[in-house]
Formats: sequence, structure tokens, C-alpha cells
Amino acid sequence: MGQFFTKYFPNVVPIWSGDGGVTQAINETLYMTVLTAVVAGILGIVIGILLVLTDEDGLLANQPFYFILDKLVNIFRAVPFIILLAIMTPVTRAIVGTGIGPTAALVPLIAGTTPFYARQVQNALLTVDPGVIEAAEAMGVS
Repeated sequence: MGQFFTKYFPNVVPIWSGDGGVTQAINETLYMTVLTAVVAGILGIVIGILLVLTDEDGLLANQPFYFILDKLVNIFRAVPFIILLAIMTPVTRAIVGTGIGPTAALVPLIAGTTPFYARQVQNALLTVDPGVIEAAEAMGVS
């Protein structure tokens, strides 16, 4: 099978193997995707819970903190990713040490994805039926 490709597609074989090949690109894509999903998911859950807790009806109502956090989430959600990538280049260089490569792409990917997770968590928690919360409190859940 390898001889078939070498004979009929001699220019394609180097692309699919070796350094800089398709397998390396797939590995880098999976690395960026999985790490972004995990880190942004954790940060999004934390920020989403903070948004619910510090809301005016929340358990830890803190209007100034909620206002700032809510506006940050809205701003980061509104900025297109390519602009966020360019704006965050100095921050990326400070954190990672370089502005290019898959590891450098993680910083803007996480910054761009976290607000979406946070808003989803906030909306999910705010749509819980108050009767369910009241029943849980009646059963002794704190």
C-alpha cells in the first residue's frame, strides 16, 4: 500500500508523514481543543456560579462584583475571536513566552470560550424551578 502512494502520489507522501505532517496538525488540534475545553469549562463553571451567587437575588448578593463580572463576560462574548487573538498577543507572550504555536493559541482560546461556558452555567442555574430548591431545603440540603 505504501508503494502505491509513493508511486502514484509522490508529492502527498511527505505531507502525511514526518515533521509538519497532517498527523502533527491533528495532534496539535486535539491538544488545543481538549485543553481549552477542560480549562474553559472549569473556569466557566466557577464564573457562572459566581454570577448566580452575587446576583441581587443570590445568596452572596454583591451588586458591584456582579456588575463588573457580568460586563466582562458580555464584553468577551461580543468580541470576535480573531480580534481577541490580536488584542491578547502581549498577554499571551507574557504568560507563555511566545505569540505563536499551539500553546500560545490556548490563552485566547480559553479567554474566548470561558464566557460562553459561564453564561450557559448561569442560565442553567437560574432556570432551576424554585419548587425544587424549596424541596431540597426542606429535606435539609444546605
